[in-house]
Amino acid sequence: MENLIKKAIDDIKKYGEKYDNVFVNYSGGRYSTVLLHLALKSLNNVKVVYIDTTISLPDCEEYVYDLQKLWNFELIKLRREDTDFWGIVKRRGFPHNRFRWCLEEIKSVPLKAFNKTTNGKNLHLTGTSKKESTMREKIYSIRGKLHFNSSICSFVFHPLLEWDDKQIEEYLMINKIPINPSYRMFGHGGNCYYCPYQKKKEYYLKLYREYPNLYQNIIDAENSMINKGAAIYLGKGKKMYLSEIIKNI
Repeated sequence: MENLIKKAIDDIKKYGEKYDNVFVNYSGGRYSTVLLHLALKSLNNVKVVYIDTTISLPDCEEYVYDLQKLWNFELIKLRREDTDFWGIVKRRGFPHNRFRWCLEEIKSVPLKAFNKTTNGKNLHLTGTSKKESTMREKIYSIRGKLHFNSSICSFVFHPLLEWDDKQIEEYLMINKIPINPSYRMFGHGGNCYYCPYQKKKEYYLKLYREYPNLYQNIIDAENSMINKGAAIYLGKGKKMYLSEIIKNI
């Protein structure tokens, strides 16, 4: 573990010192929290960018601001000014595995606009790990830790590319870092309470019980679809309508 930490810190220093502006792309999740902690230990000029996806859980946003006060970092909050997630859903339909427009529309668009307003050469650090899926393993084995991302007009560096869940949990525990409460309730960081990859009925029932107003946003979007679009595509033509699963509750 010590070698892994030293490697991450050395890499952040090595690449970070070559750029005029260094930003940590922060979501409130475990990986990006570990990355943020490492970056603050490694560089003096790092700034933190938090994307308001417009579908964040309240606990996630509160956690981000609490951590800002605890660690005293510069926080830059970005979001699209022209629309929100649900406005795009009504125009493009719900995202799904093969049509994942949400990353580009909700995160890349405001990041690109922000990068165009800065002076100098930018580097964005992310908590991406290729251990999260076989697809990421394939992509980042070719792309590597550092690359230019044309979607946001900036170089991007992934210091935690080789880390896995066990190592992340160990780092959080060793450094006594507070955990986003969204994990205890929903099993994820809460930066997006709706996700096309979240297909478990039990998750959405819990969301309905805990945040009925947020759940209603999904139902309203389903009802706005001309062909009564389902929020969740299960594959092979199967769909899950979130307006249906609460009818008998």
